Amino acid sequence: MEESVKKTAREPYHERQSLWFCGQHTLNNLFQDEVFTKEQLDNIAIKLTKQTSLEVSTWSSYFINPHKSIFGGNYDINVLEMALMNKDLEIQWFDVRKDIRTVIQFTDKTLFGLILNVPSSRFYFWTSYHWIAIKPFLNQDNGKAAEVYNLDSKLSGPKKFENLEEAYKYLESVMYSKNGNILLVKTCKKGEDYE
Repeated sequence: MEESVKKTAREPYHERQSLWFCGQHTLNNLFQDEVFTKEQLDNIAIKLTKQTSLEVSTWSSYFINPHKSIFGGNYDINVLEMALMNKDLEIQWFDVRKDIRTVIQFTDKTLFGLILNVPSSRFYFWTSYHWIAIKPFLNQDNGKAAEVYNLDSKLSGPKKFENLEEAYKYLESVMYSKNGNILLVKTCKKGEDYE
């Protein structure tokens, strides 16, 4: 059973890894609450499959679905993106040719957080991908990033970066050493509608 730590004055909300549900944990860790359930994300995966193939039945799209694992969880980016769009947020892929420190501004009020997608070796011959949430908490008095946390569900608890430079170095290691991806989760611009 999944463990979670409710947000207190000292520690942010943090869901621990359960089976292949890192996508669900990443979303909930970004929202700092249990916002998304397995059923909600499964329904998004089914809806996405039906949109691309009218011949697929609901029953078969639940078990054989390109957007999730047959065993549950392991949601792809399309499910996470649709879940975020339903909450008026958008994903912007980080362009590896750009400077991380220029593009990712932790003081940007439209930056809801970051989602990292990092390769993870399993059984020495199979590579899967793991979702990780990075969450900045702005200081309400001056609008600056007071704290930035790594909310990776594989960690035993939230890990606060000592400073912004440490956060940037971690992001660089994800991009360049681990061959991962960084996605910026931002509030949608007014006038955009995804329905």
